[in-house]
Amino acid sequence: MHELTASNKADGPEAELVLPLFRMIPLPQTMGLFTLLITILAFTAGSIRNELVLILVGMVFLLALSWCFVAVLGLPWLLRKKVRSSSVRILTKQMTAGTTGSLSFALGPGYIQGKAGKKQFFRFPGILLRYEMNLATKDGRCIRHIFDPDFLPQGISYFPVPERGAYYSTYHGFTIADVLGFFSLSIPLPQDTSPQVLASPKTGETNIRLQIRSRGLLQQNEPQFLRTDPHFLRTDNFIDHRPYMPGDDPRRINWKLYGHAGDLFVREGEPEPPPHSRILILVDTQADDTLYTPAAACKGVDLLCENALSLAIAYTAQGLDLSIAYTGGDIHRGTQAELAIALAYPSALPLKGPEDLPSPEDEGLLILALPRALGGESALDRFLQQRNTRQGVDIVFVYEGSSRDEAAETAVGIYGQKSGDTTRCIRIDP
Repeated sequence: MHELTASNKADGPEAELVLPLFRMIPLPQTMGLFTLLITILAFTAGSIRNELVLILVGMVFLLALSWCFVAVLGLPWLLRKKVRSSSVRILTKQMTAGTTGSLSFALGPGYIQGKAGKKQFFRFPGILLRYEMNLATKDGRCIRHIFDPDFLPQGISYFPVPERGAYYSTYHGFTIADVLGFFSLSIPLPQDTSPQVLASPKTGETNIRLQIRSRGLLQQNEPQFLRTDPHFLRTDNFIDHRPYMPGDDPRRINWKLYGHAGDLFVREGEPEPPPHSRILILVDTQADDTLYTPAAACKGVDLLCENALSLAIAYTAQGLDLSIAYTGGDIHRGTQAELAIALAYPSALPLKGPEDLPSPEDEGLLILALPRALGGESALDRFLQQRNTRQGVDIVFVYEGSSRDEAAETAVGIYGQKSGDTTRCIRIDP
């Protein structure tokens, strides 16, 4: 379990929330300001025209405003001990985008947890108490979850996580408001600066054909899940074999055929194991604002991450030592599940931002990026200028929609000249 809240303890047994509450004054909402204006107008018109009815109307509104203000202001003082002892724990920190997260709400030692539907917090008539949790990614995606802590079955609340991302806490705490919408007061609790939810991408269902380079060597064949050419089907037919030559991988020798013919032959249809074992998939998350709106950039980075995960699963299944990195982040290695979680962190960034792509030492490089109209001072440009030229690099611009075809072709031409290696663009049609 991951604890969302930190300890709220101060220097004395009753000092935790006293000082913050002195700074908290109920804020008038739109309805409260409108009602206050009506109250003033009613009193003014009643005094000028000597209308008792208008004065009575003004008094009714004034009493309602006064009650709501005093109740919203006073309730936190009555609940300060329980607010101080409350805690929220996110139960499912790591998940796949499009699923549901869960959290538990509990009071600290000394309080007996009530059953579902039994109130634990004192309420004034007409006053609402809610717990609010706001999470956000670095590129602006948000999760806002509000619940009544007195009405949680088994103390568990569920919230949707529709999109990929690493979500950090921007606010969590109690909100007290009146049912008429006149006033509200927030009691923020200490923030945890670590990611609260890591939503990994779904795997991309694509048939992109990629070749991998490493240490200047080109993988001669493509992985099984990317093949559509029937030439790659396994076969024992003699016409799909050739005599063994020094340097051929011995794992391609057909030993059954050797038992019959007495000579060594290798299968031509089977892929050779790659001549390297270390591959780094770099996800360049910078987006050209002339081609992508902020929302479209986020979806574009999602597309890169989905395809990066698909490739990671396929290549690790081939036995390759694969790692993943992204703009502004570190290099991540591990199991397929750990690589999937690492792909929750990439965020859409401006094209000319200061973030850089990490520089590996001896891995083969596969860079997935979004198309851009022009080359310039981007993380990809800086990376190509500083990289070890002995490393083979594949750059693939992945995108959706025919409207970006021209920009993608332009990017291929620009970066094909800069890198001197394989550069291509692949459009994924929804």
